[in-house]
Amino acid sequence: MVKGGLWLLGLLSLSTTAWSLEIESSAARYHDRRYQFEMVAWIDAPMDKVSAVLRDYAHYPRLDAHILEARVLERPDDRSVVLGTVLRACFGPFCRNVRRVERVEEAPLELTAIVDPARSDVRFGETRTRLSVSGERVRVEYHTSVEPGFWLPPLVGRRWMLRTLQQATVELFRNVEAQAQLK
Repeated sequence: MVKGGLWLLGLLSLSTTAWSLEIESSAARYHDRRYQFEMVAWIDAPMDKVSAVLRDYAHYPRLDAHILEARVLERPDDRSVVLGTVLRACFGPFCRNVRRVERVEEAPLELTAIVDPARSDVRFGETRTRLSVSGERVRVEYHTSVEPGFWLPPLVGRRWMLRTLQQATVELFRNVEAQAQLK
């Protein structure tokens, strides 16, 4: 029994170290009523697989536990999608589901998502993800800026929102790396 337990423990330790997302830099800030997060990270997976995971919109809930639902609402042309998501946002004891509709422009090595505030619980939202390759690794440059269209508790809400942006983004790209390595 101990032997089996050690084997399982060894297998679990291998699975947690198999993915080695490396954060080169990250910064979260609040400026002009917008929450902003920037990150540069390295993913150990082939570019084509990383790109495939990032463009598999229906499976976004697998990448981020905050995403409850993700659906392609329309595909206006070959290089863009209108994506609808429902996110669970919790800031301490305050939780709510947040609807977001955004147009995602797809370039070969870049995704740019712009929120449609008329169809969202967000007044402003813009996210850019740029990929480049170096050897066997993919460099990710990620920038997001969001202005919620809902109430957040003053002062402490800012800290919660910035921490949530940072933690959720890092977790998302860890999961992108894991999924890309499995493809």
